[in-house]
Amino acid sequence: MSNNSDERRLLRPEGSGLSETSTAVSSPSPSSPTFHRHAYHRMASDDRTDTYDLSTFSIHGFDSEPEIHGLGITQRPRPTSIARVPVGSRSSLSPQASSNPFVGASHARNLSAAESSNPPSPWQRSDAYNEQSPEEVGGQNGQGGRGKHSSFTEDLADIREEVAAQTFPPTPTDNDNDDDNYNENNIPGGCPPKRDIHSRRTSWLSISIFSLSIYSTIFSGIWLILAIVQPRYGRRIRSGGSLTPTTASTVFALFAKTIELSFVTVFVTFLGQVLSRRSLIRGARGVTIAEMTMRTWVIQPGFMITHWRNLQHAGLSILGGITLTAAVAAMFYTTASDSIVSPHLKYGKYTKMTMHGLVRMNYANPFYISDSCQTPITPQIDPDYSGSTCLSIEHAGEAYHNAIVFLNTWADLSNSSNGPTDLSGRPRPPAMLFDNTTVLGSWVSLGTSNMADAYKKHGRLLNNVTLSMPHAGVFAAARDARNNILQPEDLDGVGEYYVRASVVSPSVNVMCVNMDAKEVAPLIYVTWPHARTNISTIPGQKIAQPDYDKDVHPAPGREYLNSTAVDDIFEWGPKYGRQPPVFPMYPIDYNSITNISAPLPSDSLYLLIKAPSATTTDYTICQLRSFLSPACSTQYNVTGASGGHLEAHCEDDDDDMAYGKSVPDAPTTRSSDWRNVAQNWMLSLSLNTGISNANASNSRLLAQMIPTVSNNAKPELNPAMPSIAETLAVMVGNTLLLSSTDATFYHYWDETSARLDTGKYQPFNSTLSSQQYTSGYTQQWQAIFYLVLILVFVTNIFCLIYFILRAGLVTDYTEPQNMFTLAVNSPASRRLSGSCAAGPEPDQLNIGWQVIQETGSGHIYIKDAGGGVIEEYELRRRNPHTKSISSYSKLSSPRDSRL
Repeated sequence: MSNNSDERRLLRPEGSGLSETSTAVSSPSPSSPTFHRHAYHRMASDDRTDTYDLSTFSIHGFDSEPEIHGLGITQRPRPTSIARVPVGSRSSLSPQASSNPFVGASHARNLSAAESSNPPSPWQRSDAYNEQSPEEVGGQNGQGGRGKHSSFTEDLADIREEVAAQTFPPTPTDNDNDDDNYNENNIPGGCPPKRDIHSRRTSWLSISIFSLSIYSTIFSGIWLILAIVQPRYGRRIRSGGSLTPTTASTVFALFAKTIELSFVTVFVTFLGQVLSRRSLIRGARGVTIAEMTMRTWVIQPGFMITHWRNLQHAGLSILGGITLTAAVAAMFYTTASDSIVSPHLKYGKYTKMTMHGLVRMNYANPFYISDSCQTPITPQIDPDYSGSTCLSIEHAGEAYHNAIVFLNTWADLSNSSNGPTDLSGRPRPPAMLFDNTTVLGSWVSLGTSNMADAYKKHGRLLNNVTLSMPHAGVFAAARDARNNILQPEDLDGVGEYYVRASVVSPSVNVMCVNMDAKEVAPLIYVTWPHARTNISTIPGQKIAQPDYDKDVHPAPGREYLNSTAVDDIFEWGPKYGRQPPVFPMYPIDYNSITNISAPLPSDSLYLLIKAPSATTTDYTICQLRSFLSPACSTQYNVTGASGGHLEAHCEDDDDDMAYGKSVPDAPTTRSSDWRNVAQNWMLSLSLNTGISNANASNSRLLAQMIPTVSNNAKPELNPAMPSIAETLAVMVGNTLLLSSTDATFYHYWDETSARLDTGKYQPFNSTLSSQQYTSGYTQQWQAIFYLVLILVFVTNIFCLIYFILRAGLVTDYTEPQNMFTLAVNSPASRRLSGSCAAGPEPDQLNIGWQVIQETGSGHIYIKDAGGGVIEEYELRRRNPHTKSISSYSKLSSPRDSRL
């Protein structure tokens, strides 16, 4: 080389006449080479340790504005300063020449062909070394040796190490070995990674993520199936069982939370894999800062509100849309599980089933009913009347209760407005069973209850009503363990169920007919010839002897008692095979007399009552008789909060549970035994006190309810009050319930004995809708949560397939600790200038970033993808065939990525 002094510049001491910011460049001679070498500030080499003011440095790049480097790989010097001897003809610098040996001018030089083929690595502080001519690199007096180009290249590493050692003083540490290790590993050209960027399928990270993905997929699928199928758990979840409702709720919530957590973990890992793999692809668009925040959308959904600008930049992409969907699904998954998967008390559909009920008697067996009455007066105390006395009290109590409820309903109805005259629209008969079950009867045979039609046909007032009560045996059958129906007490006292039983319904017909004194005379004993009477305190009234019934028998040569004008109405006489009743005397106003022992064959009870004379002079005879109706079904609804509700549902053609539908052509069976039950009821209500003119309250009340016709008014039911037939039916309704308790569910009794001490089960058709702990929504709007369960399951399948197709995992650079490590070991970027205080600006969120690996050392760093992939300065001290390099080469191969 011909003028090496023009090609190098000397390190000038302080006070040499050059300012700290001087950038004077020596003009090369015409004979200087066409290339320029990098210039380096040469330091004085001695054993003295100086403190330098780094703020006085002026560092320039090549033919451009100064580039400010931030965090990068820095090389720490050895603990002590080692004097360096210049190589070749370069003389060492005198340490006494200047307190700041880095002040000097810089000359821009072109790189030679050999040097420009291996440019410095981006993270190295190569811009800290200014170009120097050979003449400027020398001793204190400026007479440095003229080294050859090859000698300068050989000393390149030594010069860099020496300058770095003087520029960045060592940081004291507690471990002396750290310096040696640091110098060993952090050589110029970057640090090699200790582990591979890629982990195999058999690594713990891959296995754990894959296991979580399988778990999340399987259980999210199970959760979706449970929500769709909506299984009923029956006795598996009940109070007092192995799995109580509160425990079941906790278990389901726990599994739902684990599904949510595993889903979030799996999806965030999937998201990190997609973005990290994209950042490794050569020539790709890289990963933006907005996309790096996607994982936060899922982990911290509120981030999308506080940093909504990220959604503008990344939310509209395919991967952004998937992430938004996953974030919403993860946010509401636990809520969705609680709404449509966790067990809730819920009614199921009506299911047909064969129920079994334990029966012990035929319908209206008076002996069984009497013996079943609960009383402390045992047969040992009162052998003859303990049962009947108990039963009389029960009859009276139930009858009065039912009558009061019925009259209260009518009182409210008459005070508000006039009630209906049609029986179908009038208040239904109430009753009570076992003090905890409300019973509601049904008016039936409505075609025979029209008073206007009856008056037109018979020329007299007929108050004819028929009441059907539900079968009381359904109450016990529903609670029988054989039918396996969950009771409210099995469900924390809040369960419900609804049974429709295809059984017969006990019914009673009450028909009251108005007759004048002459028409009723054939049935009054005191009007008969040779009647034995006593004198009454009431003027003109005759009283029969107490044993008058001995004279009650058909006339000689006749089979039936006296005929009347109403035989066809009551079906008396030889035409119908039924005997009429006989009453001892005429009752006075507001009094009634009963007949409970009409000669057989008879299945009826009778009541003779006198309405007030001011209203009518007629007498009224009421007939009561019971039968089993096939036209009804019994409906039993049980609620834990309000007890049970038993109801008779009758004469509905759409009722597939009517007994007549289960047993076609079933007849209406009249009961002769019921009369024996009802006679006790009739006496317990003081309805026979008219023989002594006792003026009983019940008789007075009933007498005021007798329908009458005056002033050519239309014969119809009184819209303001119930009729006598309706009230009698309500009061006698409790006998129907007693007669059907533990009684047959069929219209017949096929046992040889009228009662069975041990009982037997009778099957009957029924439908059941019950509340059980069930998966599924309880309100229609909750069905929207199906979308959440579907999205989680589909996303889990997608992620699982992704992990199956990918051979292991790459380092997730979206994780904060990995990104921090990567950023610290990467060069600064001018494109992020100004973002060090408050974070990136909106326009900086779209900058693409790539993860680059140095081909020589294997060092990995991040840089913006604007300039493409940079071939790094190769350090030949590193093995180019390391595992990390091969993994990076494979992962960075250009390929298409839809995400």
